[in-house]
Amino acid sequence: MIRTILDRLPNHRLLARLLLAGFFVLAFLIVDDYGITFDEAIQRRHGLVAVEYVADKFGIDHPPLTDGKHGFAPYGVLYQLVALGIEWLAGGDYSPFAYYRIRHVLNFFLYGLALVSFYGLLRLRWPSRPWLPLVGTIILVVSPRIFANAFFNPKDHVAMVFYVVATYSLFRFLHRRDWISLLLHVLCTSIALNTRPSALIIPAGTICLLIAEQVILRPPNYRRLLHAVVYLPACALLSVLFFPFLWEDPGGRMGSTVTKMANYDWGGEVLFFGQLVPADALPWYYLPVWIGITTPLVYLPFIVLGIVLIAWRTLPLLFSARLYGDRNRQYDLIQWMFALTPVVLVIVLNSTLYHGWRHLYFIYPSLVYMLVAAYALLLPRYRFVTSLALAVGVGFTAFKMVEMHPHQQVYFNELVRGKYTLQRFDMDYNGSSFRAALLQLAADIPDGETRGVHCQIWPCMDNVNALPADARAKIRLEVRWHLADYVATNFAYPDERRAIPYRGEYFQQPAVELYPDGKLAIGIYRVNSPE
Repeated sequence: MIRTILDRLPNHRLLARLLLAGFFVLAFLIVDDYGITFDEAIQRRHGLVAVEYVADKFGIDHPPLTDGKHGFAPYGVLYQLVALGIEWLAGGDYSPFAYYRIRHVLNFFLYGLALVSFYGLLRLRWPSRPWLPLVGTIILVVSPRIFANAFFNPKDHVAMVFYVVATYSLFRFLHRRDWISLLLHVLCTSIALNTRPSALIIPAGTICLLIAEQVILRPPNYRRLLHAVVYLPACALLSVLFFPFLWEDPGGRMGSTVTKMANYDWGGEVLFFGQLVPADALPWYYLPVWIGITTPLVYLPFIVLGIVLIAWRTLPLLFSARLYGDRNRQYDLIQWMFALTPVVLVIVLNSTLYHGWRHLYFIYPSLVYMLVAAYALLLPRYRFVTSLALAVGVGFTAFKMVEMHPHQQVYFNELVRGKYTLQRFDMDYNGSSFRAALLQLAADIPDGETRGVHCQIWPCMDNVNALPADARAKIRLEVRWHLADYVATNFAYPDERRAIPYRGEYFQQPAVELYPDGKLAIGIYRVNSPE
């Protein structure tokens, strides 16, 4: 009955547009709730370095934009250049509050682009079941960590967006097989490559598919071969154009970029099951565990079942014309590969990861695709049970997101409980929750008075500087402990994590403590009495 009603919905596209419009309205209302993270200042600086380089290359006079001490980012900076362009077009207000807000707005517009693309690729896969794309797109929104990162993450979120866009352009090309669709796929692939070298899986998958079709299908279609011949050089050309770092030595620098990103040189440690583990020596199960404890629990069995069912339906046909003559099975195989190949490569190469699995957030839409595929296959026999389970799971997760707002980035599912989860896993490592804590502190400070805050970590200082003017006037940054009234921390240091349950060190006098979903994430503590 549920399927019958949904299949007969005459205005599913109208509903999709209304949902997208609702998302944008919601995003505008809550965008200022999210704080500043580690990466944002760094990424803005990378953009300024690239602007100076391009200007110098073309002999354009400009004032100094950086201190000259920093080099190029080891990845593309197209997003940063666009953000800077919007920043300057908006009037050149160089206050942190203004330029970070511009980036947060840009981020959620890109998220909207990802949602439209994801809906589009699901429509191509299930054209006769228009409600399935709606279900999949809603699930992509009702994913707490992905949702929060869509506002403040200038790297991993942007990579995820253009993976989805490039995947949709690939589906569209496979559906139409014309030159315009191919050129659009070239453009989208090049932009995805600009976000992360790991996007090489997209052209690799495209070329493998075209060659396999040429070899296996009879009679041969040499137009497919011509598509492959045009696609790779065009992607390479546009990728270099979008990536100023490659202009001087494209081959050498691209090789070093891929090598560096495959095993990033970072000597830090991550917190995993209560142990500090070197980021370059993680156990093989680090990534699967993080995916398992931060994805809504009801989604996981659907995702696993989708992975198994698609493998069972497609992998035995890798060398069969039945696979390459069936567009839907091609779509499934592509998403299966895009979901699993990066995980396998990270494990096999023992790649450096830090602070959860944010480096691989780009695979999450493919995991949602696995979920939708499993749901679609289960419906004929288990329609009521599967629909009820998914509906309850989505509803419960949405409630959690509202309850945790604006701290969905520290979401854990029901597998992880406890007030002091920060003793076992990294919590708000990026520091975005400092904004909410500082605003709460400022509200408690009488008008006309100021308090000194000592920040234990750099994102706290960025969040102080990016506060609205009235709140900023009440808080001064204080680097000297003995002159500070408060200390603000995200418990990044082991001594703090050990001391907080026993209220040791400076934790005896909490001024502000944030407990999203009952787990301590951020604290501001009084260390000296105000005069």
